[in-house]
Amino acid sequence: MKIQDIGTVNHLIGELNDMKELVAHVNQADPADCELYIKLPGDSSIRISSEGAASTHYQGFSASSDFLCRLHRLAVEELDARRRGLIDSLAALGVDAEA
Repeated sequence: MKIQDIGTVNHLIGELNDMKELVAHVNQADPADCELYIKLPGDSSIRISSEGAASTHYQGFSASSDFLCRLHRLAVEELDARRRGLIDSLAALGVDAEA
């Protein structure tokens, strides 16, 4: 590692710590608390959740528990991929972040 990489390493380590915390938090979340929000122009956005409640700003639709479980798993996978990317970036700089 080069001395000029220290700032980058510190930034990546901070992001990695935040991401580890976020992944752990999302892993513990109840899939029923997940929702999908599709942002569309004006008041036509859509929220898909266990309640399916609508507001004046979007339509709401109820989702099955299977859909919400898949959405939860997808979110965990996405966050974990980001975590692995940070570990790879640190490894490229000569830092073993797997510990």
